[in-house]
Amino acid sequence: MKIFIIEDDQAIANLININLILEGFETALFADAESALEMIEKEIPDLILLDIMLPGISGFELQSRIRDL
Repeated sequence: MKIFIIEDDQAIANLININLILEGFETALFADAESALEMIEKEIPDLILLDIMLPGISGFELQSRIRDL
C-alpha cells in the first residue's frame, strides 16, 4: 500500500512516516501541495494524509484538485 504524506511541518511528517514504515507501508513525503499534486498526477496512491494548512495551495484546495483528476 502506497501512502502519500503531505505535511509542511518536518517533525510531524517524519513521525508519521517512521510509524507507517514500521508497519510495512510504502510512503512518500511532500512539504507542499504543488509537489504533491505533480506526483499524484503521475501516480495515484492508495491513501493520502493531507495537512489542511500548507504553504501556497491549502489542503482544501488540493483535495478539490485531486477529486477533479
